[in-house]
Amino acid sequence: MTFSTSSLPLQGKIALVTGGSRGIGRGIAIELARNGANVIVNYRKNAEAANQTLSEISAIGRKAIALQANIADAEDVEALFRNIRKQFGGIDILVLNAATGRRSKATQLPSNVFNLVMSTNLHGPWLCVKEAVPLMKERNGGRIVVITTTAAFRVLNDYSSLAVSKAAIDALVKYLAVELAPENIIVNAIAPGVVLTDGLRYWMSQEEIDRWIARTPMKRMVRPNEVGHLVAFLCSDEAAMICGQTIAIDGGYFIPAV
Repeated sequence: MTFSTSSLPLQGKIALVTGGSRGIGRGIAIELARNGANVIVNYRKNAEAANQTLSEISAIGRKAIALQANIADAEDVEALFRNIRKQFGGIDILVLNAATGRRSKATQLPSNVFNLVMSTNLHGPWLCVKEAVPLMKERNGGRIVVITTTAAFRVLNDYSSLAVSKAAIDALVKYLAVELAPENIIVNAIAPGVVLTDGLRYWMSQEEIDRWIARTPMKRMVRPNEVGHLVAFLCSDEAAMICGQTIAIDGGYFIPAV
């Protein structure tokens, strides 16, 4: 979407995107910037990728900084939000995108991997929300968008670790939405299907990618910026009455065949 600079829907907002250096997170960070927001790009390890994202945001004319933190670590999360308060004074938008997982049969998944996935994909977002809410209340409200997955409500082969953690997040979104709506903090989730990113081949073989595209009515995969468009809309005033929803963006893949 394109707006004049005088009508940018997120003009002056402060947004944090966890896992914002690459893939879906980068697409979200850039679209928030295009809609007027100043963006904090959180990353865990890849500083080079984070700096590339900053360069793209700066070219749009928005302020952007990269902050390293492992959101599964409570001390890292606390330090992250202290830094945000120091540098920006608060936060208006929190996009919880950082996630991990491993393809495996549910009964063959190692315990340490299961614990890591749950720590990153469920406990980490909960920690971030706890830190963000007081800052949002000081600014009379905010928006929280959680990136989940269509695998949370449809079974895909060997996606159990990611799916279980994201299904739990979908439930948490509903509870947070009810608790926080009276504070004008609106919480929703977005469930992408397969998204065209550099890391896609970690999850899928070329044969699986081809099958996915063939079954999708739109005959292609979702692009990261398209997830970003939806995030930007949910963070705008126009979406104020969309609350506690998990919205799929998958090109119609999971519409049952007639």
